[in-house]
Amino acid sequence: MATLFPQPYTSLDIRQPLDRRLAELHGQIRRQVPAVERLAFALYEPRNDLLSTYASHSCIAPNLTFYDHQLATIPSLSQLAASRQCRVIDDMLAELPPISLHTRWLLQQGWRSSYTVPLHCGGELLGFLFLNAIEPGLFTADLLQRLQPWVELSASMIMQEMGLVHALRQAVQLALHLADLPEGGSADHVERVALYSRLIAMELGHRRPLPPDFAADLYGFASLADVGRQLTSVALASKPGRLSVEERRAMDAEVLRGVELVDALIAGLRLVASPKAQMLHRMLAGRHELLDGSGYPFGLESGAIALEARIVAVADIYDALPAEEAEATLLQMATDGKLDRACVDALLGARQQRHAIAAAYRDP
Repeated sequence: MATLFPQPYTSLDIRQPLDRRLAELHGQIRRQVPAVERLAFALYEPRNDLLSTYASHSCIAPNLTFYDHQLATIPSLSQLAASRQCRVIDDMLAELPPISLHTRWLLQQGWRSSYTVPLHCGGELLGFLFLNAIEPGLFTADLLQRLQPWVELSASMIMQEMGLVHALRQAVQLALHLADLPEGGSADHVERVALYSRLIAMELGHRRPLPPDFAADLYGFASLADVGRQLTSVALASKPGRLSVEERRAMDAEVLRGVELVDALIAGLRLVASPKAQMLHRMLAGRHELLDGSGYPFGLESGAIALEARIVAVADIYDALPAEEAEATLLQMATDGKLDRACVDALLGARQQRHAIAAAYRDP
C-alpha cells in the first residue's frame, strides 16, 4: 500500500513568507546541529548603502528586526563583501569590539560564536547570512563541512526570494512604461516617497508586530512609478468633503488601468500566491485611497485599506506639498479621518531622518 506524506519542500514554497520558510529551514538545521541557535539574513541596499535585517529566526533570544546600519560603518563586513570570503569567529566576546549596535545586541544576547557568509548575485552584494551559537568555538572545519548543504540551501532560498522581488519590480516598471501611463514625478520625488515610506514602516515596526522584511519590501515597491498619478491628485485628496462625480471619474481611470495591468502581469508570471506580489497589488491599488472613503479608485474605507497603502499615501502627500504646509496638512487630514494617524505620527516624529532624506534628494 502506498504511503502518503506532506511535500518536504516547505522552505522553497514561495507561497509562504520568507521568515516562516527561514524558520522551517533553521529547524531542519537544528535537527542536525542543535547548537546552531540563530539563522538570519541581512539585506544590502546599494542605493543608500543600508544593511538591514530582512529575515531572522532565533530559538533562545528575541529577533533583531527593523534595524539598519550603513555598511560603510561596519569595516569587518565591508571587507568580507569585498573579498567574498566567509568568516568564523570562535568567541565574539573576546574578538569583537562592542562598537556597533548590532555587535552590542549580539553580545547582550549571549552569542559567542558565529559563521558569516556574504551572498552575491552576479557581481553585486545581496547581503549576509549569519549563523550564531551560544557555545564558543562551535564552527569547526568539520562542522562547516556538515553545514555546507544547509548553507547553500539557505542561500538558494534567499536568492530565489530576492530574484523574485527584483524581477517583479523590473517587469512592472517596463509594463507601465510600455503602457504609457502617467509618470509619478521626478526620480528624486519617487526616491523620497520610497524612503519616507520605509522610514514610517521602520518606526511602526518597533511598535507593532510586522514581518521583518516589511520595510525593505515596501521601499522596493514604493519606488515604482506611481500608477496613474495626476497633477491634481494631492489637491483633490486634501479637498474637504467628497469628490464630485466628474472628479472621481477623472482620478479613477488611469489608476484602474494601471492596477489591471499589474494584476495581469502578476498572473502571467504565476505569482498570484506570492506574499510579495500580494503586497505590491495592495500597495498599488490602495495608495490613493483615504480612510473616510473619499479616495480613489475604489472608494475603500478604513479597514479595507492595507497598511502598506496607508503608509505610501502619507509619504506621497507629505512629499508633494510645500514644506511649510506638509506637516499641518497631514495632521489635519489625520484629524479628519482621511489618513492613518499612526503613520502620520511616525513620519512627523522622525524629524531628523525626514530632513536628511529631503536634503539628499532635492529636485533640480
